[in-house]
Amino acid sequence: MRPFRHLQFALDSAWQSFWRNAAVSTAAVMSITLIMMLGGTSLLLGHALSQMLDTYKQRVSVLSISVADSTPLTTVYDFEDHLRARPEVVSVRFVSKEEELRRFSSDPRNLQLVEQLDGNPVPAKIEVTVRHLADVQTIDTIARGWRGADRTDPTDYQGDFIANMVRLSNWLTVAGIGMLAILVVAAIVIVMNTIRTSVYHRRQEIEVMKLVGATEWFVRGPFLLEGVMTGMIAASLALGLLTLAYHPFVDRFQNELFFIPLSYDPRFVNTLGVYLLLAGGLLGAMGSYIGVRRFVRV
Repeated sequence: MRPFRHLQFALDSAWQSFWRNAAVSTAAVMSITLIMMLGGTSLLLGHALSQMLDTYKQRVSVLSISVADSTPLTTVYDFEDHLRARPEVVSVRFVSKEEELRRFSSDPRNLQLVEQLDGNPVPAKIEVTVRHLADVQTIDTIARGWRGADRTDPTDYQGDFIANMVRLSNWLTVAGIGMLAILVVAAIVIVMNTIRTSVYHRRQEIEVMKLVGATEWFVRGPFLLEGVMTGMIAASLALGLLTLAYHPFVDRFQNELFFIPLSYDPRFVNTLGVYLLLAGGLLGAMGSYIGVRRFVRV
C-alpha cells in the first residue's frame, strides 16, 4: 500500500502543480502542441510521399520491351526464358500486338488517334518486373542488345526519372530526421523550463520535505509526472487537430492535383496516434528528468 500512496501523492502533487502554474503550463502545452503538430505533419507528409513513391516505383519497376514485328515467337520465348533465369527479374509477361492495341484504345485520350489508325501499328511487348529500381538499367541494357527488340523504340526506360526518385527519397529521409531532431530538442527545453518554474514556486515545500527526511524520488516524482502530463496533453491536442485536418486536406489535394496519387489512409491515423502519444510521454519524461536533476537538489 505504501508505494500506491506515494504514487497517489505524486499524481495529486503533479496535477496541483500543473494548475497552480496554469499560465506557464498552458504556454508549455501550447508550445509543445505546436511542435507535436509539426512533427505529426512531417510524419503525415512522409507517409503520403512514401505512398506516392511506392506507386511510382511499382510503375517504373516494370520495364516494357518493344518486340519487332519480324521477330519469331520462338525467339521471343527464348528471350523470356533468359530473362526469367536472371536474379534481378521477378516476372516476365508477353503482351501480343492485339492486346496492346486494346490497352491503347481503352485510354480515352487516345480515341481520336485510334480512329485514324490503319491496321495495327502497335508493337508486341515483353513486360519485365524487376526486384529493385537499380536493376531496371541492367535489364534495359540486355533488352537493347537483344536482336528481337524494335530498333526505333526498344524500351520505355526512364533513367533520369528513376535516379531523381531515389535521390528525392534519400533527401526526404535525411530532412525528416533533421527536423525531428530539432523538434525533440525544442520540446525537451520547454519542459525543462516548465519544471524549473514549478520548482521555484514549490521551493519552500521542497525544503520542508527535505527536513522531514523525504527520499530523493519522493521529492522529484511529482515533477517527473508533471512533465509526462504536459507532454501527453500536448500530444492529445496535436493528434486531435491533425486527425480533423487530415481527411479534408487529402480531399482538397485530390481535387486540385488529381494526377498525383495521394490517398487518405485511415490505418495510418492509428499509427500516428501511437507515435504522437509515445513521443509526448517520452519527451515530457526526458525534459522533466533533466529538469529535476538540474534544479531539484535533495
